[in-house]
Amino acid sequence: MAEVLFCQRRCRTTISDMREEDLYTEQCDGDEQRSVADEPLWERQALPIPRLRVSHRDPHLDPLTAKMWLRDCFAAGRVPSADVVEVVRSQSWRDLEHEGGSLDVAGDRLYILFFLSMYAKLSYVKVGRTERKDDGAQVRKRIRAHESEAKIAQAVLFDAWISRPCVSAVAWEKGVKAHLGAAAEEDIIPVERVKAEYFRGIRFGAAVRVAEMHREPSGVDFLAP
Repeated sequence: MAEVLFCQRRCRTTISDMREEDLYTEQCDGDEQRSVADEPLWERQALPIPRLRVSHRDPHLDPLTAKMWLRDCFAAGRVPSADVVEVVRSQSWRDLEHEGGSLDVAGDRLYILFFLSMYAKLSYVKVGRTERKDDGAQVRKRIRAHESEAKIAQAVLFDAWISRPCVSAVAWEKGVKAHLGAAAEEDIIPVERVKAEYFRGIRFGAAVRVAEMHREPSGVDFLAP
């Protein structure tokens, strides 16, 4: 049986300051070894853009492993492989279906997206809402549009949450954005408001908890499944 072993090391402030042994995160599959040092430096290179839901070449690369690998590559200043980006991104889309059910069903939805950037300061959480339409395909279009926008920050869709369809998510969205905006102004939690719906510093899980906290006060009325 193939065995996957990981040895994570904390990266120092710059690549030049690292000891050689600190640079490596190895994945062993039989005689095959892979390390962060094998990936190309990202200087003047863009993130690879794989097609969604295309089978990746490495059958042993599970989503958790891919996320760890992506973080390690970013921390070491290196471009992750297309396989890694593909697995992370595909898992985020599966998480959306797991949380909100079929994305093709009509109805208002609130969503929280976390984009992890090569440059730590450019990672961010996006709070948004899709409006009720007869054609639920607009949910996919909206999130893909956010993915395209994230390319500017060299960021990957790393975590994603979406609500089940509801009659209206207008008040819900306003409540979440107001909560995060107030927290940013009053320094209640580590969050910085970049634009009306964009926040940096806050963890994805914390943003989702804020959304769940405002569900009942917002009078959300979910549609029948």
